[in-house]
Amino acid sequence: METSSAVLPATAVPQAAPMDRRLLWTMTMATVLAVGNVYYSQPLLGVIAQSFGLSASAVGSVPMSSQLGYVAGLVLLTPLGDVLEKRGLLVTMLGLAAAALFAAGLAPTFPLFLAACVAIGLTSVLVQILIPFVAALSSPEERGRNLGVVLSAALVGVLISRTLSGFVATHLGWRGVYFAAGATMVGLAMTLRLGLPRYESSTRLTYPRLLQSLWTLLRDVPGLRAIALTGALMYAALSAFWASLAFFLSSDAYHQGPGTAGMFGLIGTVGALAANVTGRHAQRIGARRIVRACIVTMLAAFGVFAVFGTLWAGLIAGVVLLDLGAQAATVSNQTELYRLHPTAQTRLNTLYKMFYFVGGACGSALSAISWDHAGWRGVCAVGGGFLVLAFVWEQVQARRAAASPSVI
Repeated sequence: METSSAVLPATAVPQAAPMDRRLLWTMTMATVLAVGNVYYSQPLLGVIAQSFGLSASAVGSVPMSSQLGYVAGLVLLTPLGDVLEKRGLLVTMLGLAAAALFAAGLAPTFPLFLAACVAIGLTSVLVQILIPFVAALSSPEERGRNLGVVLSAALVGVLISRTLSGFVATHLGWRGVYFAAGATMVGLAMTLRLGLPRYESSTRLTYPRLLQSLWTLLRDVPGLRAIALTGALMYAALSAFWASLAFFLSSDAYHQGPGTAGMFGLIGTVGALAANVTGRHAQRIGARRIVRACIVTMLAAFGVFAVFGTLWAGLIAGVVLLDLGAQAATVSNQTELYRLHPTAQTRLNTLYKMFYFVGGACGSALSAISWDHAGWRGVCAVGGGFLVLAFVWEQVQARRAAASPSVI
């Protein structure tokens, strides 16, 4: 593994040697551990609502707050990954993430807890600096494979985080989840400080110019807009399911607690295998073709939820389909995204994830409202509606691409 004192200029990336396996392993494990911070609350919403004496629609603001904080972090913090030394930036953000998680565990009132959730989302964008860092350290020949590995790890981390959250909450309470997560971020900061190489960027922009460049990229790269909107609509559908699953499982249909809600994260890890395969073959099969198939797969999942959701077999089958489609689509979208503008990979990722989490916040909010007013079928209608919009948008983009291949 390269020593931590080595300085790797961004201009050297295209000629880089194959990445050391230990370095890839370190970055992959860091992704698994850091990516779940935004998602720990999802299996806990029922017990958080009881703790603060709130309704389902009121506590639905918890995931929405984290996701909106994430969007703010994407805009304000992740572009720094293209201009600042990456290792130091990551270590600093891990320290801030730990502070936000501890604050959530200590929050005495719901407004303070919401403020901590915004801070958790804001700092969790460190993963969106870490993933392009993997792309930058990889040689061109291995970049797709390495991205497939780390993106699969990110998806597994999201799913496992829900399982761990439910398990820890069952034994230590929901506040214990945030204390454990904060301690993990402290340990991870020390690990990355020792295990990652320094990486100085060759890009020199002032902070205002850096933020302005986001708008320039969004305006001048039509493929970015097309991919980002599809990702936003698909993530809105996924968030609609996870935001209401805990309420559905605690209802008269199942009478289950947060531990059971968290266990569904393990079921979804089946889709991570598809994500890794997708990263290897997206270019040969065609990324947009894969994404359209994924939309149909997720739409079928909501059909299963609506018809057979009160049966364990139906709920489990639907989760497998839903996460399979969501994860394979994520890898296809991001693999394609990094090819659009190789010198601005972190900012492209910033814009993509900004759309992505705005979609997630909308899906979470509409899901909570639908649960209060229309129950589980209403949640399924919200998720399915977002996917129909995603499929229509993809069809529009396919026609534009046929007429002008430079569109995507």
